[in-house]
Amino acid sequence: MPASSFTLDNLFSVRGRHVLITGAGTGLGQYMAKGFAANGAVVYLAARRASALAEAKAAVAAVADPEAVIHTVVLDVTDRAAVTAFIATLSRLDVLINNAGICLPDTPSSHKLPVAELQAALLSSPPDTWAATFATNVEAPYFLSASALHLLASSSHSGRIINISSIGALNSDPRSSQPAYQASKAAVSHLTRLLASKFREHGVRVNAIVPGLFPSQMQDPNDGKSQLSKAGDIVPLRRGGEEEDIAGTAIYLASRAGSYVDGDVIVLGGGRNWAGPEIHAP
Repeated sequence: MPASSFTLDNLFSVRGRHVLITGAGTGLGQYMAKGFAANGAVVYLAARRASALAEAKAAVAAVADPEAVIHTVVLDVTDRAAVTAFIATLSRLDVLINNAGICLPDTPSSHKLPVAELQAALLSSPPDTWAATFATNVEAPYFLSASALHLLASSSHSGRIINISSIGALNSDPRSSQPAYQASKAAVSHLTRLLASKFREHGVRVNAIVPGLFPSQMQDPNDGKSQLSKAGDIVPLRRGGEEEDIAGTAIYLASRAGSYVDGDVIVLGGGRNWAGPEIHAP
């Protein structure tokens, strides 16, 4: 008699699945890689820096299941030729996680500035910031997803794409000074729906995770000026996100448990997206 489909092993199993995670050298990408490797997946860690990948592989290997396989690949996701060449080396891919992203410094601005100062601050946002941000955060997930479509469509588990957006795509705090980043992440959320509609006839499900405050290169918990260091005050659940939170959500979407989710955007922010203005107060 076959095992019940309601067992944890069947519902949430990712054992043996081939998973490619971009931006896996640090932060969220590395956390998700740990989660998949700990549960027996074949994981490809992709990032631009070989040194970061070496450290990430060691960290992932330390928690990996004996059946897990860990590969590393130095890859600039904005380089279409390099992406095409790498995808050509793969014979199988079950899960693609588009996690690589950048957030470049921009001119500080606030709604309380006089019109002339606010206008000057917004207009001083460098064109290169917008171009680079959208190239990495939006164009790269689009092209990589399209490049890997044939592999994902042939997956025996039904291919999955998981895009990593940001709580910044939902918040419109007038004190924020990241217009290019926030706009790009809002684009990622809608790109998720567009790709889901394009790929639906080919059995490929596309969803996005919208992380809130997690330890990363963008959010240092030891930096008293970072929002993460104030998570206890500005997040309804009174803490920042942890490794298991992002890894667990990605595994859910990649497994049988998440097979009826498509074109959706899952907010993973401890309630910060619905919190009233009082909890956002500095």
